[in-house]
Amino acid sequence: MFRHRGWVGVVCLVPIAICVILTKPLVEEETVLDFILESIGWVLFIVYAVFRIWATLFVGGRKDAVLQTEGPYSITRNPLYFGSFCFALSIAFFLDSVMLIAVTLLGTIVYVGWIVRAEERLLEERFGGDFLRYKQETPMFIPRLSSYRSPESLEVNLKAIKTELKRLLFACVVPLTADSLAHLRSLPHWPHWFWLP
Repeated sequence: MFRHRGWVGVVCLVPIAICVILTKPLVEEETVLDFILESIGWVLFIVYAVFRIWATLFVGGRKDAVLQTEGPYSITRNPLYFGSFCFALSIAFFLDSVMLIAVTLLGTIVYVGWIVRAEERLLEERFGGDFLRYKQETPMFIPRLSSYRSPESLEVNLKAIKTELKRLLFACVVPLTADSLAHLRSLPHWPHWFWLP
């Protein structure tokens, strides 16, 4: 299961997202609340993109070989997971769904408690005392900006950056699709098979 950890979130969130898409929205389109929720969605999406690229600059291509503790890894031990969390949460905001926001938050708590802790046990075995010190200094998930430190120079793996940029390019389709689906949900002829907040 750990090897396929990326699919855990997909399997948990996609069925709920489909149900949400087939419900009548609580928030009307083109209202102030709709604008606020969509704006929060875009901010979360930008945070996702920044954290994914930033973390890849520091760890791309050498994740298992080096214990990275600088840059985004100085403010959270899991910047890639934090970025992915922001991505999932952005979708919930684009779809104006309280239910999807709640499920994303609950799913993240379970994911961090299960998958992230399992990965950290592996890192502790691999890096020993260095990882234990890092673990004491750096928060597991929610970034602490006051902990930020960075090297003067950085060796970047361009292949890893290219791969991450491809992922981000694909990910850009998701908020646009979610926003379009939010609009379609408000139409009277759209199928409203469920009631979810």
